[in-house]
Amino acid sequence: METKESMPLSKGVQSQKKSNLMRELSAITASHIRAFQFLDEIMESEVDRVMLDDDSIVVVGHLATYRIKIDTLLQRLRNPIVYGIGFDTITVHAKGKLDREKYTFACIQSISDVKVPFADSIAAMIFGLLNDNNFFDNENGETLRTALVELYGPDPNSPIGNKMKEYFSSRFAADYDSKGQTISFRGTHGFKWRIGFGNPLALGFSLEYKKPRQRFWRVLTKDTASVLDGDAAIFMFMSRISRSPGNTIPDSMDWTTSFDLCKLILPLVEEFSHIDEDELEALCDKIDMAHW
Repeated sequence: METKESMPLSKGVQSQKKSNLMRELSAITASHIRAFQFLDEIMESEVDRVMLDDDSIVVVGHLATYRIKIDTLLQRLRNPIVYGIGFDTITVHAKGKLDREKYTFACIQSISDVKVPFADSIAAMIFGLLNDNNFFDNENGETLRTALVELYGPDPNSPIGNKMKEYFSSRFAADYDSKGQTISFRGTHGFKWRIGFGNPLALGFSLEYKKPRQRFWRVLTKDTASVLDGDAAIFMFMSRISRSPGNTIPDSMDWTTSFDLCKLILPLVEEFSHIDEDELEALCDKIDMAHW
């Protein structure tokens, strides 16, 4: 005997489908309410560490102070289609302060599961920032790590000082010396580089090098700020130098190359060590930044 199939447009089928949809929507609404309750509990239990500024939620972590824009959160809750479901960047300020002139940015994506309510993600982000000393080492903490190191630099006395040796080792295969206040790492063509950050009068870093088969470090500059533009950020600086001297040689220049870097480092390469100032300028002047 043949079984009669239900018609998708029949009143009974449509009623059941509508009931299923309403049940799903109600479950989502309930999950948001529970998430907001959890967020409220966090704020109530951490009144000295989670506060409200004029336009932001301020979170006082162990490593830094963070500001989360309230308008951004509300916009995403009101209309995730228009504003997206991810977080905007938060601002990262030095620990115990809210210096509005000095900060870095981080994009915290603590929960990426699309089934997790956005309100739960907000609570999880705040909880993670309250425990930033642990979140720093978390696999999801890369942008936080970057923001904190950009904020404090490699200073061993900063709130993240005890994390620097492992951090620079894993990110740059570099040797971080907290006592000597140096970071040494390999470049290209057998070169080794060492940057120093212990001189209070230097605006940038000191830069030393060893050519292949050299035993002793040689000073290239005592303050990179005097010879290089835009190298105050430790990441960009180390990325550029770790590609040197290869990125200053005409046939192997890349996106980290610049005119000032070329002029500083190219003369260290044996092939170009005897060229005069005019030849050096001519070679370095051929850099076409649009190419990168």
